[in-house]
Amino acid sequence: MSRPLKLVFESVSVSLMAALITVATVSPSFAADPFRSSNARAIGNETQKAFELMFKDGNYTAAVKQLDLAVRTEASDPLLFALRASTAYAKEDYLVMQDAGKRVRSNAQALKGIDNLRSYMYIAVSDLIEAGYIVKTEGLSSAPKALPLVQSVFDNIQKAKDIDPNDPELNLVKGYIDMLIASVLPLSDLETALESLRQYAAPDYLKWRGIALAYRDARKPDLALDAVNKALVSAPNNPELHYLKGQVLWMQGGNNIPTAKKHFEMALSKSKQMNPSLLAEIRQQCRNISGGATCPEQTN
Repeated sequence: MSRPLKLVFESVSVSLMAALITVATVSPSFAADPFRSSNARAIGNETQKAFELMFKDGNYTAAVKQLDLAVRTEASDPLLFALRASTAYAKEDYLVMQDAGKRVRSNAQALKGIDNLRSYMYIAVSDLIEAGYIVKTEGLSSAPKALPLVQSVFDNIQKAKDIDPNDPELNLVKGYIDMLIASVLPLSDLETALESLRQYAAPDYLKWRGIALAYRDARKPDLALDAVNKALVSAPNNPELHYLKGQVLWMQGGNNIPTAKKHFEMALSKSKQMNPSLLAEIRQQCRNISGGATCPEQTN
């Protein structure tokens, strides 16, 4: 079991870790909930802005600054620290990631009796962060140590599902977990794994992005292209989605190669807002598709 476990964590991109990784605020307005159109939770306005900067706009640089603002007034929100864990993961600062995961857990535990669904959900997220920290810092040999945490993730997700199996936020988290497991375990059924994302998850730009990633990794480019196009409807300016579309088109090959290169260049046109590790990856992929030539990118 240790090899699949390692692959789960190795395969989690910055955005996926953040997606896997919302205590009520004092604000009387529930309009900041990025997941629900009804039965909204009181997610902080500043946290919601950071969430959309990261996932809708694909603006990692602005999201990091926004999180620094949010923590001043919304430090009781588990989503806030899940997002902070994701930015630490992007920088390979695993100690900071672990610390943020502990804040996710304490905030989630404070929700017990207030919002049990989100309490269980974010306890699961905190366990996933801790398991990821163990595997990243101690290596493959530590996988057995992380397994009880992984089991706790599934147990707490099930507790949340028992409260409301159709909740969009829950199904976003559950859907990404199911999809990641299906990507590393050959006997898993991909369509079953994608059911939570497809039927109930929100927002659309994360739901369809996850589905596109799953089909890309399963080497089903036609289905991946359909999904990433749906994600782009909700988030047309997200450079990470354009990069993903470029990858899928490149996978299709043939006459799609020039269009794939165009989408890589569209992603690079917003290079200053991207996290450094992802930017380096896109640069390399664009050079590869361009026969070794450096692709143009944002300069101001």
